[in-house]
Amino acid sequence: MKNNIENKTRAQIPERCRVGFQRYTVVKGDTLEKIAKRFNVTVGFLIVENPHIKDPNKIFPGDVLCVPIQPPPGVGRVPESCPIGYEKYTIKPGDTFSMIAQNIGVPVDLLIWNNPHIPDPNIIFPGDVLCVPVPLKLPSCSILKPINSSLQNTFGSALVQKLQNGQHQLIITGVNLPKPSSLGNYNGYDGFVGIAGIGGYGFPLTNVSSEEGLWIGSLVIFPILSSGNQIYIIPSNSEVSVPSKPLLEGILK
Repeated sequence: MKNNIENKTRAQIPERCRVGFQRYTVVKGDTLEKIAKRFNVTVGFLIVENPHIKDPNKIFPGDVLCVPIQPPPGVGRVPESCPIGYEKYTIKPGDTFSMIAQNIGVPVDLLIWNNPHIPDPNIIFPGDVLCVPVPLKLPSCSILKPINSSLQNTFGSALVQKLQNGQHQLIITGVNLPKPSSLGNYNGYDGFVGIAGIGGYGFPLTNVSSEEGLWIGSLVIFPILSSGNQIYIIPSNSEVSVPSKPLLEGILK
């Protein structure tokens, strides 16, 4: 009987809080609404960040929540650095994540992924600083150069154009590529684009001319490509997964 009473009154405490968060101990009179307002986040945000709280409507003194670390009053939240191809943007009165994303022409999720110093994207203040992607000037064409200096006559290109439906089309071409089998257990090539905060996307290239070592492929993707995205051509095997290193590399501009 005693153990049951102890279990009912035991404080709800998280195992750990993620980077950028601190522990807050609930005091008498606290509610999630009051705590959310104090730390400039929404109630929904607190609920997601504190899954150890079994019932958000029932918190008690001694319970511990993970809440974002707050900057000094009047000081904007600034990222330590921005990914390649991103620049800093200072929030102005009336700005929202959705509005900024729409003005730049990228999905709002891309901004959220690359601004982890803003714990709740629904609450931003003038003076906060975001990392925003530098837009591509479409159509965009970039040169891919060999990583290995022995492949002096091997090169490629990456073309990005905007389709009528607003999506991006990325076309990667490799010229004078050696036979994949000469590099190891490979039977083809993949194109790959690295995107900050997401990881990237790979897709197969097709050999259109064996004599010229010409390989080409394309990817249609929602508008998340931006200046600074890294482009690679990588040897691949369509039948089995084989580790490989990029043969050509370049950066979208």
